[in-house]
Amino acid sequence: MIFNGNQLANQILQTLRISSKIKPKLGICLVGDSPASKSYVNRKLKACQEINVDAEVFNFKENVGQDQLIKHIKQMDHDGILVQLPLPQHLNKLDIIHSIPYEKDVDCLHMHNLQRILVYGELCEMLPCTPAAVLQILDYYDINVVGKRVTMIGRSFLVGLPLSLLLQKRNATVTVCHRETQKLDEHIMNADIVISAAGQPKLVRNVKQGAIVIDVGISQGEKKGKIVGDVDFDIVKHQASIITPVPGGVGPMTVCMLMRNLCNIWKKKLGQPVYINPKLSEAYLND
Repeated sequence: MIFNGNQLANQILQTLRISSKIKPKLGICLVGDSPASKSYVNRKLKACQEINVDAEVFNFKENVGQDQLIKHIKQMDHDGILVQLPLPQHLNKLDIIHSIPYEKDVDCLHMHNLQRILVYGELCEMLPCTPAAVLQILDYYDINVVGKRVTMIGRSFLVGLPLSLLLQKRNATVTVCHRETQKLDEHIMNADIVISAAGQPKLVRNVKQGAIVIDVGISQGEKKGKIVGDVDFDIVKHQASIITPVPGGVGPMTVCMLMRNLCNIWKKKLGQPVYINPKLSEAYLND
C-alpha cells in the first residue's frame, strides 16, 4: 500500500482552519536564495493560506551576520517563529535556533522543547514536525508499535533522535543506526518498521516481507531536478505492506504538523485546549 501524504495532509489542514477574525501569525526567516529552501517556504505559505492564518517572510542575504539575524529574531512579535534550514556554514545553527523564544518555536527544535519531549512525549503541545508526521502516518493506519522492532536510520536532532524517543514512549523497541553502524542490512531485515532519514539514495533496498517503510530522506536524483528518498522505491514497494513515496509522502505531512504546532501555540496563548493525540493509551497518559 502506497501512502498518499497530500491527501491526508489536506484532510488534517481542513480541521485546523481558523474561522475567527483573530488568528495566529507565522514569521519565517529565510537566508539566501536556495531554490530548495524557497520551495519549502512556499509550501508553508500555501498551508497558512489553507488554514486562514497570516504569515510573513523575512529574506536575508546569504552573507547576513549572525548577530544581525539573531537581533531580528528577538524583535519579532509573531505567534510562531521559524528559521528555514539549512543555513549557510558561517552561521551557528544552534545559537540561532535558541534565539527563538521556546514558546514560539514552531519547529520545536529549541533545547527546552526537546527536553520536555524527553519527559512528556506526545503530551507536549508542540512536537518536532517530521517526527510528528511519522507518528501521524502510523496512527492513520492504526499501527500499534508496542513491542514492534523499529530500525531508525539517522540520529539527527531534527528527526532521528526525537523520533526514536517518541517511539520508545509508545513502547516500541527501537534500534538507531548511523554511518558507523555495522551490518546495516541485518538491522533493516529484522525490523517490523523501517524509518530512514539519512539522505542517501537507495540506502534501503530490501526489507522483511510485510514491513512498514517510512522514507524521510531527501536527495537529488540522477536526473536533474528529481527528488528521491533513501528507499529504492521500485524494489521495496513489492516487499512492504505500507510504504511512503518521495515526494508526496512524509513531506506534506511535515508541513501539516507545522501548522498544528502553530495553532497549538495560538490556542495556548488564548487559554484554549490544545490538540493532544486522542489515540494515546491510558498507560501513556498516566506514565
